[in-house]
Amino acid sequence: MEQIVECLIAGGPQHGLLRRQLWDPQYPAPPVVASGDGTVCAAAACRHAGSDRNRFLLVHPRATGQQILAMMMMLRALATNTVIAFPGPGGGPSRML
Repeated sequence: MEQIVECLIAGGPQHGLLRRQLWDPQYPAPPVVASGDGTVCAAAACRHAGSDRNRFLLVHPRATGQQILAMMMMLRALATNTVIAFPGPGGGPSRML
């Protein structure tokens, strides 16, 4: 039976995007998504978010270690309902997530 999963993308044009999509847990492969530049973002981690929900970390092939670690922190924050503030572009005003 299909379920809605949340996919957090690290790196690439959609860095930081939280996307919801259908996924069949009976299917042996984790979800993937094509990014805006045409490359495939593959699952690097999965965190259970309840009895019928999963969250996946999808990684762009050119994601930096810093981007991956930031999105891993975001997965943890989503699991604990924590608010995180990231500095804006060029050190400008922060964005709250």
